[in-house]
Amino acid sequence: MSASNCRAFVLFALAGTALLLGPAWGDPMNPNTDWFHKAGYGVFVHYLAGLQNNPDHVASLGKQTSWDECVREFDTERFAETMREVGAGYVIFTVMQIGREMIAPNATFDRITGYQPGEACATRDLIEDLYQSLSRRNIPLMLYYTGDGPRADPKAAPAFGWQTPVTNDFVAKWSSVAQEYGERYGDKVVGYWVDGCYPWIGYDDEKLALFAKALKAGNPKRIVAFNRGVDPQVMSYTPHEDFTCGEQNRFFDLPTQRWLDGEQWHILSYLGTGWGQPGAQLTKRDLAEYVFDANQRGGVVSIEVLLFRDGSLDRSQVEMLKAVRYEHEHGATRPPVPPGNLAYRKQAKLLSLDGSHELQVNGGVCFPKLGVDGRMETIALAGGEWPWTYEVDLIDSASVRRVKVTFGDGYATHFEVRLSADGQTWQTVASKENHDGAPFEATLDPVKARYVRVCALKPDGPDQPGTQMSIRELEVYE
Repeated sequence: MSASNCRAFVLFALAGTALLLGPAWGDPMNPNTDWFHKAGYGVFVHYLAGLQNNPDHVASLGKQTSWDECVREFDTERFAETMREVGAGYVIFTVMQIGREMIAPNATFDRITGYQPGEACATRDLIEDLYQSLSRRNIPLMLYYTGDGPRADPKAAPAFGWQTPVTNDFVAKWSSVAQEYGERYGDKVVGYWVDGCYPWIGYDDEKLALFAKALKAGNPKRIVAFNRGVDPQVMSYTPHEDFTCGEQNRFFDLPTQRWLDGEQWHILSYLGTGWGQPGAQLTKRDLAEYVFDANQRGGVVSIEVLLFRDGSLDRSQVEMLKAVRYEHEHGATRPPVPPGNLAYRKQAKLLSLDGSHELQVNGGVCFPKLGVDGRMETIALAGGEWPWTYEVDLIDSASVRRVKVTFGDGYATHFEVRLSADGQTWQTVASKENHDGAPFEATLDPVKARYVRVCALKPDGPDQPGTQMSIRELEVYE
């Protein structure tokens, strides 16, 4: 996530060792991430002066004090008990972001900047108190840190030598603050998610190596990830990280396997309407199934939620997280619906006819995944454009031999079924004109494909036979 945005995340971890897919997973590429992989999902929270100590933001509960007093008021027992209730496998908690406000004492920070204890670094050691409360419930503690440091503070920024591109001297000074924390907490802090380490501000492998060494001070098994920005999908960054940073603006991308360029596959996104916001952008079922499916494929999912000043969470988000826990505990591997359907519960998109852009959901209730959820009473339907394309990512490439499309009340009178191995080059494998809306099935010579599209060419406007296409179920078979 961009270091200029307020964020709070609380991460969850699902046990999934027995459910791993793929022979390569038998030999761990980085055993330090094994606990993280077994955790499966966790909760990430933003704890910042601009949120919990900002009377204009709901997270503050309308209160503003000194930062030192704000930190003293945080109830770690209340917070940790909620984490136990929702089944969090770990927590990622914000140390700082952009400004001078830190959640624990740090003599290195004070010496470099000239601030007195309590003026920037809280006098309460909130990291230690978080560890004590979480550890009593067997929940590991990870921390959020940044690579651009207190760049917005007029006193701290020049003291650390902040500039763009960042210099080795800046990285050395700023990482020395993390080194003090690392040596103090040892194995009490098991990981770091580090924001603001973007290539466009000067970070490269040399600087990241320096940073990683400092972050692992006091615990060489501590796992770290560096944020390179929001990519189109989860990507690796540097050999000096243990897991993918995985910042995304929605829970959509799924791993093909546990390891991505030798790193543990991990995704982070927000549950609410934005970073550090209440509510939910997904249904309970969608979130729970997404996390379960990602874990089944070896991935780890971090869910950012809204944290209030007193240590409580948005209640609606707590209920969402409890649904994730329930799916983890009771969602044993289910057979596809119908049996053998490769498209079942895979990720889907509503696209323009040419596939160049995504479309909005029609009516707010016809989500893409409803066309592959195994239920005939639900539909996927795009809004905004008459002709449109329904696309499903099978994740694993398959030799496709049969495709079946069951339309909703709206159906295309002229449509094509297209397959692609790479999402770029498409092959039309079936087409139909003057269709009457009945289920359509095509048997093919085997075609190696990962992506499947149903492209509705007609009707392309009102006053034509048929109506705008909707999809009850798309089925794909080898």
